[in-house]
Amino acid sequence: MMKNKILFVLVCLATIASCGCDKKRELPPVDPVEIPRYSTGLSMSSTLLNRVVKYDILLPEGYNDNPDKRYPVMYCFHGWGDSNTSWNGTYMSCEATIKSLERKGLEPMIYVFPNAWKTYWVDRFDGSFPYMTMLVEEFIPMIDRTYRTLADREHRGAIGYSMGGFGSMAVAMKHPELFSMSAPLSMSFRTDEQYMAESQSGWDNQWGINFGGVGESGEGRLTDYYKSLCPLHQFTAENYDKYSSVYWFLTCGDNEKQLLIANDDLHVMMRRNGYAHQYRVGDGGHSTSYWKAALTEILPYFSALMAGETSWQFADKEVDVPEGCEFTEDGAFLSEAYTAAGKQGGMALFIAYEGVEPALIKDAMAILQRGVSKVKRFVLLPCDLDSKTLPEWMSYYQDIYPTDDMQVFAIGNAGKPAFQSQGSFSALYFEDALLPEVLNVNTQKFYYIGQSDEATNYASANALYKACKLDGASFEYRCRNHLNDVRQDFLYGIELLKSNLHNF
Repeated sequence: MMKNKILFVLVCLATIASCGCDKKRELPPVDPVEIPRYSTGLSMSSTLLNRVVKYDILLPEGYNDNPDKRYPVMYCFHGWGDSNTSWNGTYMSCEATIKSLERKGLEPMIYVFPNAWKTYWVDRFDGSFPYMTMLVEEFIPMIDRTYRTLADREHRGAIGYSMGGFGSMAVAMKHPELFSMSAPLSMSFRTDEQYMAESQSGWDNQWGINFGGVGESGEGRLTDYYKSLCPLHQFTAENYDKYSSVYWFLTCGDNEKQLLIANDDLHVMMRRNGYAHQYRVGDGGHSTSYWKAALTEILPYFSALMAGETSWQFADKEVDVPEGCEFTEDGAFLSEAYTAAGKQGGMALFIAYEGVEPALIKDAMAILQRGVSKVKRFVLLPCDLDSKTLPEWMSYYQDIYPTDDMQVFAIGNAGKPAFQSQGSFSALYFEDALLPEVLNVNTQKFYYIGQSDEATNYASANALYKACKLDGASFEYRCRNHLNDVRQDFLYGIELLKSNLHNF
């Protein structure tokens, strides 16, 4: 009898040990055949959607050779009208980008490419097609059961382009318990004003069908359900605790027709309300080339986060400041061609600043002159606004170094006087510049807007960009990664400016 009791206890203990009480789930069985690294056209039968959901998957190199190893997972969301196959093939070719990054040291991850039709990756407003619920309750658990994932939020990220950009943000907003990082690329969404101005068919077929308000116009389109998903209604100070646990990375090209207005407004809103995030504006439009370039920064950043790092410095190389740059007694730089022409004609770039170390200005001037054609006649003229006003500097220099064309590069607080004197310049360049509240841009001028994503005067950059965009002025807008080293951060901005000098 005692022997039977002991046997019973041992069986009970074994049963308890094998139950799901252990937080670490069992690994899926090793497939008897080798799993291809990239598989397309896979499918899951969804009970919630009552249809088959297709997906592609890219596994790490060596996945089959390391049956005890688990991997982080990146969910990659496609755009409007695309499918699970759009991230690869001839469209995005992200497999080639990922492999290239892996050769440079990117840690291995599992990449999952689900199909979402034209859902904007959300549940339809009337409950008729609960896509996001399916993703959370059926699809992600299926991936974790089928593949050797690290099945926790710290090792799960979302990245998407266009409509998928909206999805990657919305899913992480609604489910921060599942996703610790989100990267919307050229996120397809609008400001309220833009939504209300959409054509009826455009609104009904793309947004109304998902968010509600089909057939509505004006504010009738701004349904409560839409507001519950729109970032511009969600990243308020009151919601800080809900969304601040996610690492956000937003990027959008400055050639976008409408999207950068909404994305840039979101950046301003997140800055004002204290949400830490990465933000980039680069040269480009709604294109695969822009999104593939973004991956080269985002994937290493997310990989570092998954490895436990909490800070990120993408541009960590020392900026090349040429040595031997010769300045005049008053600190100006004259090109060889300008000097050879008798110190007249050509272009003058006035560098307006206050409260900036003169040594930094000299470094900036050394960078700006580097590599410019020797036949170009130009002068670089430092204007310390702590000692003279900008008009006084302009008068002073034009008497000594006469030129045919004048441009201005304004830094920080020098932005306002530079903009107020814009009638004198053919091109205006601004670096983290404070600008007047009222911005009347001139369509005959060229404007450059440069800053880091932690710049002080982010609201001014937003206002000038929108003024240029709405009024049709020629411009370039760049927002870069903020660097912790003040000198490197400033000079990195000069490097970006250099490639955008107008007629230089």
